[in-house]
Amino acid sequence: MLRLLLADLRHHAGVWTWSGVVALVAGACVSGQLMIMHGSLDSAARATGLTSWGSSLSTDMTDAARVTSGFIIASVILAAGTVLSATAGLVLSQRRRDHGLWRALGMRPGLLRALLLGQLAVVGAVGSLGGCLAGRPVSVLMIPLLIDQNVALPGTLPRWEPTDLGWTALVIAGSTLLGGWGPARRAAHATETDLLAGVQGHRRSRPARALGVLTRLLVAGGLTAGVVVSAVTVHRYGAVSSTAADASFLGALGALMLVCVLATWLVPVLLRGAAHLPVPGPAWHVATRTALLESRRSTATVLPFLIALGLVVIMFGSARMGVGNVRLSGFLSVFGLALATAWSGGVAVIAMSAGRRRRDAALLSAAGASAGQVRAAQVLEGVLHAFAAVLLGLVVCAISTALIAPASGTAWAQVPGRLPWVEIGVTGALTLATTCVAVVVSAWAGHGAGTATVLRARD
Repeated sequence: MLRLLLADLRHHAGVWTWSGVVALVAGACVSGQLMIMHGSLDSAARATGLTSWGSSLSTDMTDAARVTSGFIIASVILAAGTVLSATAGLVLSQRRRDHGLWRALGMRPGLLRALLLGQLAVVGAVGSLGGCLAGRPVSVLMIPLLIDQNVALPGTLPRWEPTDLGWTALVIAGSTLLGGWGPARRAAHATETDLLAGVQGHRRSRPARALGVLTRLLVAGGLTAGVVVSAVTVHRYGAVSSTAADASFLGALGALMLVCVLATWLVPVLLRGAAHLPVPGPAWHVATRTALLESRRSTATVLPFLIALGLVVIMFGSARMGVGNVRLSGFLSVFGLALATAWSGGVAVIAMSAGRRRRDAALLSAAGASAGQVRAAQVLEGVLHAFAAVLLGLVVCAISTALIAPASGTAWAQVPGRLPWVEIGVTGALTLATTCVAVVVSAWAGHGAGTATVLRARD
């Protein structure tokens, strides 16, 4: 089985490329932050014994290094888990026909599932190993930002420990396996006919579907309860209280996670609403129908940019209302690695659907659509994804503002003027540019092939 596993990975390296790229970026971010934490603790330890002031400084810097590094690593894990789960699930979905061929040749369902999970583990391991090698440049880039925020001492140097490889592999390989667990299970239970036809195949039983919905509702309910508890705490302790400020910030992060959990249901609703907008021309109709038919892929595309927008509105919105004093350098020092992971995941999800997008373009061309109409439909597809991400980001902004404004003592009449409109606009514009360019470039990459060749091609 090992020989088949490695041979298949090598033969279909192009299919796994983007998943490997995301794993590498996430691994570099996790490993780099671990190196920064070790270096910060070393520099804080060296300050001990200089003077009594040096000992106090060492204690403060040690605590700051641990707290900040833990928070940064947690944010990177959240982003990495989201994007790696999406890319792992998509890459296995693209290989359904190959899985059907293996089943038709006599491969047992259990062996197929083990093979697919083994491939995901190899990709995660390679990403972890490459991430450890690329972690030093990341740490060198981030240390000056942390020094500027007074959470690392001048002269801090990154330090790698052998255990970092294990922690990085746990995060990266674990997220990859978690994302591919469901598609691997469905491939193992699907019939050969369904897999060879390229359809979703195995449909979960009604109890299994109910259990999945119930699990999502329980997670959403727990996050909602956390937001409510934060609101109650803010009301109890009142404005200009450190306890209320901390509760509002944690509640805002809980609101972001809640919207991410519900994105699977919210994104299709937004796309259906956009389909009813009175936009003239066939390009909008094609773009909205394509996004709706690929709602799962659209959700995976929207999630990384939603995380970026949510972090922006929470951090800069709280600073504008007096809860914290974050600057751009401070925001990048804390969330820069998570944003890099999320952004690379968003581009990867778009690029992984390039084959299907090229076939859609070829089908439109064969039906008589002009090149301009085809390109307009592709651009509008990117606009739809950016629209959904920005709209859900504004939902996060509304919930977080409802918590942060009372905690800071900001009058409701002053709230509109205190919102981070500039930061939201810049992040939204970057999201729009990224999605539109990625969609167009991924579809344009195979423009040299003929229409018949593209229509017969597979992902």
